[in-house]
Amino acid sequence: MTNKRLHIVSFDVPFPANYGGVIDVFYRLKALHEIGFEITLHCFEYGRENAKELEAFTTEVIYYPRKKSLLDWFSRKPFIVQSRRSNLLLENLLKDDAPILFEGLHTTYFLSNPKLKNRTKLVRAHNIEHDYYFKLAEHAIGWRKSYFKSEAKKLKRFERTLKNADVILPIKSADTAHFSQYSTEIRLLNPCFDQKELRYQSTEPYVLFHGNLSVSENIVAVKWICKWVSTELKMNFIVAGKDPDSSILELEKKGLFTLKSNPNEAEMDTLISNARVHVLVTNQSTGIKLKLMYSLQTSGHVLVNLTMVEGTNLENFCTILQYPSEWKNALEQALEHPLSEVEFERRKTLFSGELNVLENCRVIEEFLR
Repeated sequence: MTNKRLHIVSFDVPFPANYGGVIDVFYRLKALHEIGFEITLHCFEYGRENAKELEAFTTEVIYYPRKKSLLDWFSRKPFIVQSRRSNLLLENLLKDDAPILFEGLHTTYFLSNPKLKNRTKLVRAHNIEHDYYFKLAEHAIGWRKSYFKSEAKKLKRFERTLKNADVILPIKSADTAHFSQYSTEIRLLNPCFDQKELRYQSTEPYVLFHGNLSVSENIVAVKWICKWVSTELKMNFIVAGKDPDSSILELEKKGLFTLKSNPNEAEMDTLISNARVHVLVTNQSTGIKLKLMYSLQTSGHVLVNLTMVEGTNLENFCTILQYPSEWKNALEQALEHPLSEVEFERRKTLFSGELNVLENCRVIEEFLR
């Protein structure tokens, strides 16, 4: 491809890059721009403002309102797809013949449209979405549980639309087998994130858990750590993240941790960089948790449960723990003994090679030649 033009359809406005999905989109956009692509970015908006910062990496940014009609809940298509439909989007995609990168199954309403039959279409698979929604249903109650179950069933059925993609770009190697049922063109594209220069530094003796504290996955994780680990250890335990749920606030009142609520980017960066120990716990193996990437870029120990690293090929760069007694012993040891420079050098090799964002994004360039 001599003229490196590309449409990117994003499920949300990818700036500020302050949560998992948009982090992946934003830093891929930035890398593709650096490689030399001229990008028309299409964004669905619902609560996030238009971002002039995106204009530095694009030739044009077009915004579309996400439609949330009550009737969309009863559509055969998943709500996350049905509510991201726009005839104007299709019109804009048809203005030229450039390839189209659909960011997530969310954005694939027009993937099977006959008018795009002869276009080169790529889909970034952020998750096996129906697995993710079934997991959400397990920990939800009331109408949310019913919604997540219904959405999971719709997503599982709708996923076959991926047969219309020319290439699928899963986020981790464990997902490639699943998506191979829809295409013979599967290209692993590791997560994109803010890749910083790695420098070994001294750390402070505290334990950090960070993430979106309104998300059920993280709420369950904090509760588990408090119940099985932190209550029996005298340690400086910090929980940091946006919009803490009421149950997180109740745990803070019991003195089980210090809460850093809605820290700005600089504050969060300092907390992550200086932590001697990162604890990462999840009950969902879907996708790759970007907080794992950010934790591994620091000079701190990274303690995880097996589900956190399942299918990521990052097992050898973390300490994997299962039983509460194992966690307690590992935390005590990690707080007393900072990460060695030898271990840090192994991480530097990882991020300059397998997890190098710019080089990984060249898989798109290579496919489009």
